[in-house]
Amino acid sequence: MSGSGNPQLYRPHDVFTAMGRCWVLEDEFNYPINPNLRNSAYVHNTMRQEWAWLFREQQMFYDELVGFKLPVPRRLASQMPRDSIDELRKALNRIREENNRMKIRLNRYRTQVEIRESVQEGWYEHAQFMQSLLADPIYQSDVEMSDEE
Repeated sequence: MSGSGNPQLYRPHDVFTAMGRCWVLEDEFNYPINPNLRNSAYVHNTMRQEWAWLFREQQMFYDELVGFKLPVPRRLASQMPRDSIDELRKALNRIREENNRMKIRLNRYRTQVEIRESVQEGWYEHAQFMQSLLADPIYQSDVEMSDEE
């Protein structure tokens, strides 16, 4: 990027958590806060790199969900056009949502497995604690995008 100094950057993860969302996906992609750089080549290249990363990550999540026989959210982001920077931005928002939803479902499944194992081992307090995590409304994965393939 051209310009002086290091511009202030944000991560999509920070934006979603600031809005009070349960956002379990971590990301390594940073975008400049400066709105004048919104359509810069740097941002466009970063968005393309993030798309490639999220697409591979989605396939991994899909394989895990199918392997565990869990419901898979409808994956529409890959069908969205990505020719312009605005179309790519919309597709990125969609695939982030889809991947976050899949990750939450996988986390909930693993937590349920841990609860069953804790009960079998006699660790009832731990099982109750884990059950309280599952009951937290912020951690529900099926509020939106509940239509499965």
